[in-house]
Amino acid sequence: MEKSSKPNPNYTKQQILEFIQKGKEAFKKKDYRLAKEYFLKANYKEGLIQLGDYYMYEKRLPLLAYGYYKKAGATEKVEDLHRRMILALGKWIGEDKIKPESLQKFKTQQIDKDGWIKVNVDPKLLETARNILKKYGIQ
Repeated sequence: MEKSSKPNPNYTKQQILEFIQKGKEAFKKKDYRLAKEYFLKANYKEGLIQLGDYYMYEKRLPLLAYGYYKKAGATEKVEDLHRRMILALGKWIGEDKIKPESLQKFKTQQIDKDGWIKVNVDPKLLETARNILKKYGIQ
């Protein structure tokens, strides 16, 4: 059975598997509303994280992504968003109004040219992504 945090007692294992499959199909077809519906019914953590990543990195809607990460229990991604929010708040109100030690641990994070904190990616996922890009001639 696919990874699902706590199976919904209102559904059978077969129904949950069907929800996951339908959610994956909807995601591939870019029907994110329907994918969300199925992933939530199945309580499918990986699907919810995938939706969170879509809203975070493709749509640049971190507050929307936050909800999906929180529901999936993706603590590393939630903590990364907390760090980003603190840094943004610090810039907004002025770093001079925040105790330097409060921001120190966040300043040590690697930040890319767009101001995004780099997140560790599973090596298998990274390899798969690179293979897909290579397949389409993108490097």
